[in-house]
Amino acid sequence: MLSVSPLTETRFGPWRRAPRPAPIRDDLAAFMPALLSGGDSRLAADPRTGLNKYLCPGVPAPDLVCVSSCTASPILVGGFDRAAEAFLGIVGAPSPRQRARRLATMTENVKARLAGYFGAGSLARIILCSSGTDAMLTAAMMIAAERPREPITAILPAASETGTGVPMAAICRVFDGPDSGKPVTDAVATAVEIPLRAADGSPRNDDEVNHAFAAASTTASGRVVTWLTHGSKTGLIAPVCPPEGADVVVDACQGRIDPAAVAAYLRRGWPVVVTGSKFFGGPAFSGAVLFPWARLPATGRRPRTSASREDINLGTTLRWIAALATIDAFEPIVATVPAVLWERAGLVERAVAANPMLVPVGGLRPRRGGWAALPTIFTLGVRDPARPERMLPAVELRPLYERLARTGVLVGQPVALGPFGGLRLAIGARDLLPASGDGGLARAFAALEEVTASSPGPAGKRRTIRSPAQKEPVA
Repeated sequence: MLSVSPLTETRFGPWRRAPRPAPIRDDLAAFMPALLSGGDSRLAADPRTGLNKYLCPGVPAPDLVCVSSCTASPILVGGFDRAAEAFLGIVGAPSPRQRARRLATMTENVKARLAGYFGAGSLARIILCSSGTDAMLTAAMMIAAERPREPITAILPAASETGTGVPMAAICRVFDGPDSGKPVTDAVATAVEIPLRAADGSPRNDDEVNHAFAAASTTASGRVVTWLTHGSKTGLIAPVCPPEGADVVVDACQGRIDPAAVAAYLRRGWPVVVTGSKFFGGPAFSGAVLFPWARLPATGRRPRTSASREDINLGTTLRWIAALATIDAFEPIVATVPAVLWERAGLVERAVAANPMLVPVGGLRPRRGGWAALPTIFTLGVRDPARPERMLPAVELRPLYERLARTGVLVGQPVALGPFGGLRLAIGARDLLPASGDGGLARAFAALEEVTASSPGPAGKRRTIRSPAQKEPVA
């Protein structure tokens, strides 16, 4: 195994100027820019702190507690080493043509491994993308290219449960940067968002959500495309039953899905979008479209549109190589994972009950099936320290999220839950591997206890908050 310890041991404090990295091998000096290349603004690291917008460093950070795999997590040492070794293999080729061939071979190897994991080898073509949202845009473009002159209505869960850029990606529009909102195809498309939560923040029941999707489908114009989210930001699956005869695309970007479910969706002719940068803890970001072979043109080639490009991208391939290190370690232990998840759920329940400032928010209800049928994202509302009967909205949770990061604890970024917001504690594959302990949950709850027990007062002084003895569950 290639040793890159001088770089992996670099400490990047969230609100400190990043220390100068220790000297590293000359042939690795270009590795970090390559690893972070080929994406959008979310990959950019602050030169002062070395952190991206999610407060994640681009290098391994073993001292951080990362219960943040629903948003983004720092790269693991094993994945970093594997990606660095692949990078050296590419740049070590004697000519540009040979370097391009090596990258193409590695990209095909990544796709073959994903096809093997998801059981999709004979079912789908795999297209690598720079992020999950980019993969959704790619899938939407491919759907639009099937019937290019027909208007499209995309029906999908509300952006608060999927992502701010997702509704634009679903209607073939640029979702990031100065061109955000610009169409990338000639398709005329509109989006209809379906709320997954009631006014009090609790999840709507499956039948109610299914009916809302069906009603929207009935009144929509043009070609209707339903986006089935198999794992929202808070772990929900919706709609469980898409409208009869619907054209469906599956958003499984969280990666909290059993491979058999992916294969079942593909057999129904439904494209599936996945990532290696959520549950599998690869570096932000990496996405992939699994597009059913039966729906591709006879040539099997990707439809040409104004925004299409070959999926051979150095940064994307390196980030997927890093994510595959975790997939390779996770796959052999899946039989033991349900028991571990039940244990972790109990730990979370007890820890939340011990902190009156935290309120559990309903998410995925346990279902029949393997590990993916159990909750791996736990959403928590936080009481206003000054008015404990009031729940903090998402915008007011951002400072708390940043305070936790300053203590070395990364949680899922705040999400809107109707009238209030929630922080998320997410269990990723990396937290389920042998020797992972409790996945950092005890330290995370200790940090939550600290930041919710007091708040800044006048002139920067701190005041102790007396919490109510009782709390009402949201769901």
